[in-house]
Amino acid sequence: MLNVPTILLLDEEQLMREATALLLTNRGAKVTKTATLDEALVELGSRTFDVAVIDLSSSSARCAEILQKMRAHGNAPQRVIVTTNQPLPRHESAEIADVIVKPYPFERLLDAVFGARATRRAAPRSGVFPLVRRITANRRTAQARRGRV
Repeated sequence: MLNVPTILLLDEEQLMREATALLLTNRGAKVTKTATLDEALVELGSRTFDVAVIDLSSSSARCAEILQKMRAHGNAPQRVIVTTNQPLPRHESAEIADVIVKPYPFERLLDAVFGARATRRAAPRSGVFPLVRRITANRRTAQARRGRV
């Protein structure tokens, strides 16, 4: 695959970090997962990233502080995407490529990370839930054929 994006994922919640990393990896990205700002800074010191996806929770530092620390540490990502519970003030979102307010569909994150390429891909939808829905629908169809519904 050409032009594989390298992504730094900063999310404190382990389940969401793993799910988001899996989603992005399934779409062809190389994802480095970090749980804390300190871990992210260590990774930024050792390599460069195309995109940083930063999840801001209520206990996180402000976005401007995170970006300032990333720049001071060197190797700041080319694009920064922030997921948050509330819209960011204008002065904080000026240097951010995209701000995504939670809850959001994963397609919204894919569009922000991959751009128009995400919507043009013919890849199947990621995640377990579409598969579960399809299995459930197949079971109902089979039961209906047998007259059990």
